Amino acid sequence: MFKAAIRVNKITSIAQLRGASLHAQRHDETGRARVREGAVPGDGLAWSKLEDGTDRDYLAAFRVHKAEAGAGERKGAPIALQAICVVSPDWVSQAGDLHDPANPRNRQLHDEAKAWAESWGGEGAVFASRLDLDEKGGAVVDLMVSPVRESRGKPVISTNKALGELKGATGERNEYAALQTSWADWCGEKLDPEIVRGTRKEITQRQHVSPETYGAMLDKAREGLSEAP
Repeated sequence: MFKAAIRVNKITSIAQLRGASLHAQRHDETGRARVREGAVPGDGLAWSKLEDGTDRDYLAAFRVHKAEAGAGERKGAPIALQAICVVSPDWVSQAGDLHDPANPRNRQLHDEAKAWAESWGGEGAVFASRLDLDEKGGAVVDLMVSPVRESRGKPVISTNKALGELKGATGERNEYAALQTSWADWCGEKLDPEIVRGTRKEITQRQHVSPETYGAMLDKAREGLSEAP
């Protein structure tokens, strides 16, 4: 039996997107410290909406996303969600090296995480994704999600409305439990029926996504894999 877990943070500023980009590009101290010995920094699977092939500049990708959707922002409201989608590393290792970009399960996990987020966030809601292969661990997909909904006849970024819809669809007590359940159900259906929901705990709602916070989120998500559902 394998487990699925998730951690989510709401991004409320351009500065947070810029910081997340630096971390993804391994330009910050915390990002460099997570690289395992012998690995190439930044090695992994990644994608973004940027046409020039740049896949870890989240600020630029977000701007393309906004222009593509013609969406505005609500003052003081989150502009995106950073979702860390995790499955048990052993599931990936069954098909090959955990850190091999050619391992079909790494590619499948990366693709299905994006598809999952757009199943409730809306088509095109994901503007960037990556699966790091330069760390000690693995089987983690980092998504940048910015759902767009209509408000008074105009498209507006609305993470809260998208999460509220997901909460209603799953019947969970709060939106974060809904994300956890939805991701596990998706993994069980699309990846392997042996993947089930991980720990049932409150998911962090911290508003500041620093590299240190990201590392803590990732570590907590991995901890959730070893606890009972």
